[in-house]
Amino acid sequence: MDKPRINYLLQKYIDGSVSDSEKQELLDLYKSTNLDDAVYSDDRESVSERILLRLNKEIEQEKRKNTFFKPWIIGSAAAVILVVFGIYIINRQVVDPKIIAKQPAEKEVIVPGTNVAVLTLGNGKKIALTGTTTGKLAVQGGTIITRNAAGQISYKVIADSKDNEITFNTITTPMGGQFRVTLPDGSNVWLNAASSLKYPSRFEGSERHVELHGEAYFEIFKNKNSPFTVTAENTNIKVLGTHFNVMAYKDEPAVATTLLEGSVSLSSKSTHVMLAPGQQAVAYFNSENIILHEVNVEDAVAWKNGYFSFRKQNIRAAMNKIARWYNVDVEYSGNVNDKFLGGTVSRSENITELLNYVELTGIAKFKIEGRRIKVICK
Repeated sequence: MDKPRINYLLQKYIDGSVSDSEKQELLDLYKSTNLDDAVYSDDRESVSERILLRLNKEIEQEKRKNTFFKPWIIGSAAAVILVVFGIYIINRQVVDPKIIAKQPAEKEVIVPGTNVAVLTLGNGKKIALTGTTTGKLAVQGGTIITRNAAGQISYKVIADSKDNEITFNTITTPMGGQFRVTLPDGSNVWLNAASSLKYPSRFEGSERHVELHGEAYFEIFKNKNSPFTVTAENTNIKVLGTHFNVMAYKDEPAVATTLLEGSVSLSSKSTHVMLAPGQQAVAYFNSENIILHEVNVEDAVAWKNGYFSFRKQNIRAAMNKIARWYNVDVEYSGNVNDKFLGGTVSRSENITELLNYVELTGIAKFKIEGRRIKVICK
């Protein structure tokens, strides 16, 4: 079995970038390795094999679409459609005309998130960071705030400015939003959905301090004379110059700080730890301790790089990510506590397709009603 090639083609299939020839190659590999039988072995929960089964059905259906349909076939198909009420054939719904007349209005389309945020200035003025507007946004506290062509905002201190007042800005992303900001010291921060970052219009003194709610990835400009500190719910983080991710949503059980580069000093309540690259510190809201883990740091910053990573995640944690990015509510039924996922999916994926991939694990089914997703576990 050529697993590396299969995995490569599977990822392209999931991302939607697979060509027709690669799709056929994947199917040929599928047939030659007898994965049909493997699905009914001890490895029946393999996500990759389930995707291959789905691919096989898609291509077979695609072939059937391009063949001549005899009258008896059409009659049989119509009868089946009437029974199951809504069978789909690759990107095309075949429905009896009478049923079409009875269908409700078109459902609301749930789209992935985008680069959008609101900047609140020290004087309370709010600036919507949407669309493609670029250039100078505001001047405050001797600092010019601009937005570049890439969509991020940045700060530039005005030399010899007579206005030396330091004000505090807050950048906030909604559900279904993300944004990047370059802070007055040159540090870069990427905000995930449903997050906010409060920071001064200019850093002065022996410390550069910001306050985070939600999730952000930091690339800090090194300044040994002025440590960079982050308050994230029950956790305080102190660095000189480093790359790290902080996940501090109030609806999660803990604050998770993951270090990619440099070093981080972290404290929570009465506990203090030092992180090394490749480690994650977890500070639970209901505990005095901080637990250190060796992790794959790419999982922590997957959101910044444009995809979901569900590696070893329970379904609640995975659905929290999906809910924030697609701005939907989630409802559960059945036993969800022992259901764990794996793999990665693009954050630009249509939500229906994304949920279809998750369904291939066999641990849950999904039903979309407006902007609510019902998760049905066995």
